[in-house]
Amino acid sequence: LSHYIDMLDSVAIKKDFIFFLKEKLGFNDNEVYINPNIVLKNKDKTLIEKFLKQKEEGIPLDYILNSSKFYESEFFVDSKVLIPRPETEIMVDYVNNHFSSSIKVLDAGTGSGCIGISIALKNPNFHVYGSDRSAEALNVAFINKNNLNVDNFSLVHADWLSSFKKESFDLIVSNPPYIADHDSHLENLKHEPNGALVAKDNGLGDIRLIVEQSTEVLKRGGMLILEHGYQQQEEVENILKMNHFLEIANLKDFQELPRITLGTLE
Repeated sequence: LSHYIDMLDSVAIKKDFIFFLKEKLGFNDNEVYINPNIVLKNKDKTLIEKFLKQKEEGIPLDYILNSSKFYESEFFVDSKVLIPRPETEIMVDYVNNHFSSSIKVLDAGTGSGCIGISIALKNPNFHVYGSDRSAEALNVAFINKNNLNVDNFSLVHADWLSSFKKESFDLIVSNPPYIADHDSHLENLKHEPNGALVAKDNGLGDIRLIVEQSTEVLKRGGMLILEHGYQQQEEVENILKMNHFLEIANLKDFQELPRITLGTLE
């Protein structure tokens, strides 16, 4: 094992490789760091070489392990869905701290289901729905629903809010695509699904559509919570105001950048 570790130049890849050895292959610290005489099984050699090839290609560790930690749970992920980000936990925290009575919640564009499932697990009296236009993403969310035994989380194949009746929900949350198609950040995200990242209209197309549709699907006095790029705060607020949302507020991420905007439908 030390031979493989020593030949890695990048500190980040070494860290990921050691995590892989311990979490996926079950090696302990003594075997990883001290014992130079370990004889590897052929299957372990194959998995190690596959891992190193994937890392060389830049594939994120979460996809290699098919596992990502979000909020208080471990989620199955693959390249059909985005890898959950810590900033998105702020949205879940807000919901868990500001709602208590039994409500109907929609996680629009649910992907892996991490937002909706995390809310449902903390609030068993909520009725939470996760919608996605990607059938492949819904398959991933279904795996997580079953793995985490979430009874109050239901999945719906829908293009944003188009399949829901008027005044169906008390709360809609969403982490939609919000990156412009020419954004330089996309180079670092090339292994994640483009359709879950990129939106038309300089990244605002899906946000605008969700806001407009939510005026029909939300109950009067219902709340919409959206994640967006930190530079889009003012534009997102304007979209909400133009669509009759009041009490608009913003939540900052861990770098104190405006990342989440919410409003109440008048």
